[in-house]
Amino acid sequence: MVNLTAPLRIGYVLYPAFQALDVFGPLDVLNLVSMTHNMTLSLVSNNMEPVSAGRTVIDGVPGGIMADSSSPNFTQFVVPTHTFETAPAFDAIIVPGGPGTRNINATQPVVDWLSGRFDDPELEYMMTVCTGASLLARTGKIAGRNATTNKAAFNWVKSVEHADEVNWIAKARWVVDGNVWTSSGVSAGTDMALGWIEHLYGRDESERIRILMEWVALNQTDDPFAALYGLA
Repeated sequence: MVNLTAPLRIGYVLYPAFQALDVFGPLDVLNLVSMTHNMTLSLVSNNMEPVSAGRTVIDGVPGGIMADSSSPNFTQFVVPTHTFETAPAFDAIIVPGGPGTRNINATQPVVDWLSGRFDDPELEYMMTVCTGASLLARTGKIAGRNATTNKAAFNWVKSVEHADEVNWIAKARWVVDGNVWTSSGVSAGTDMALGWIEHLYGRDESERIRILMEWVALNQTDDPFAALYGLA
C-alpha cells in the first residue's frame, strides 16, 4: 500500500500520437489533488524531444496513421521530464492510448520499459487509459488478468501480441485487478482517475475534486459504449 505520508510518485508515459484527453483528463484530477496532497509528477518518453499529441510529428514532419488526415500538423507538444533510462522509481505509472499505439515498432521501447517496470517492488499501481492497454498487454505481464480498453478499438487491442492471454471485459468503464487499473476509451480515464483518488483518499475527496471540475462521472460498471459497438 502506498505510504500516504510520503510523496506519491507518479510517472506518465508519453509517445508520439498519444490521445490528449488520455493524459490531460487524469492530470487535471491530479493537478487539483496535488494542491492538498504531496505528489511528484514525471513525464517519461523515449527521449527528451517534445512529444506530439494526436498525431505523429517529428522534426516538423508528420507521419503515422494520421499523416494523410486533413490536418496532419494539427497537434500540441508536451515536453518530457525524463527518458526511459533516467526515470526515477514510481508508485504509479499511467499509460495513455491514442493513434500512436497502432505503430507497433515505434512503441516497442514503451513496451520494453513497461515490462521492466511492472515487477519493480516499489511500483504499487500500473494504470492504462484507452488503447494504452494494448501496450501493457504486449508485455505479457497481465496474462490472466481482467482488463478493459476503448470499445471502438476493442477488437484491435485484442489482436496484439499476448492480448489473447488477457481476460478482456467488454462492459466496464474501468477495471481493477490487483495493482492493474485499466479504463475504457478517452474520457473514461478521468473517471478512473477519480475512482483511484477515492481508493487512495476516500469518497469525500474524490467528490470534492469532481465538483471542482464540474465533471459528470460514470461509475465503474456504467458503460454505455459497449452496446453501441455491439460488445455487450
